[in-house]
Amino acid sequence: MKKIFLSFICFQIIVFSQQVELYGIAQPGNALIGKAENLAQVMLNDKILQFDKEGVFTFGFDRDAKGIHLLKIKYTNGKSEIKKFDLPNREYDIQKITSTKQQFTGPPKEELPRIERERELMRKARSRIGIIDTAYFASGFMLPIENAKITGVFGSQRIINETPQNIHNGLDYAAPIGTDVFSMADGIVQLAGDDFYYNGNFVLIDHGQGLSSIYLHLNKLSVTTGEYVVKGQKIGEVGTTGRSTGPHLHWGVNWFNSKIDPHSLIGIGF
Repeated sequence: MKKIFLSFICFQIIVFSQQVELYGIAQPGNALIGKAENLAQVMLNDKILQFDKEGVFTFGFDRDAKGIHLLKIKYTNGKSEIKKFDLPNREYDIQKITSTKQQFTGPPKEELPRIERERELMRKARSRIGIIDTAYFASGFMLPIENAKITGVFGSQRIINETPQNIHNGLDYAAPIGTDVFSMADGIVQLAGDDFYYNGNFVLIDHGQGLSSIYLHLNKLSVTTGEYVVKGQKIGEVGTTGRSTGPHLHWGVNWFNSKIDPHSLIGIGF
């Protein structure tokens, strides 16, 4: 009796996801979150983006970004895809004011060396943002203050007596001195600044992959430079330190050097 042996060859089947998921709205001043499996490389135009082991990455468009931008994704199996963003025009609150009232004047001459020292500290702190490729922001986002009124919006600008003033690259919240301020997401404190001329007491947090947030004019600090913080952790209290006209929190967000509307992050689920 002849025995017939059947050989079975087992193939390992690897299923590659070929679809990137994007969260957020592509427009000037907004940040988006992306996620995909089996990533080999992600680029926004000619800039290589970081991604973590879960395939999470982020990118953003500056307040004044225009035109067409390409998100290029390569997968480990050699496949690729391209997402095209044709950014719409975005209007901002521009106020033209004719006034004889005294506005903020320049700093006294004796303060200039101090201001330059503080700028150098900020430059060094910001130069470290982008080194961390861990997506600490994957914890999600939250408002840094509760029950506060917005008194300054992102992207706004005043033109006083036909002279353009600095663009407002963040959100202002009016609140009593001592109101708790929280970190919008997990991250590492790159700089807990004490009594800077313009910023007052402030906290700069690195959320990974070039995403950072800053909280200005605080009365008290609750964290120190180098500390790891989690979303919702108290980092300080509202104050009116530095270049401030009254108690409020200035909350700003950057993706590298791009100015991001903080509200573009709130509500993103991924």
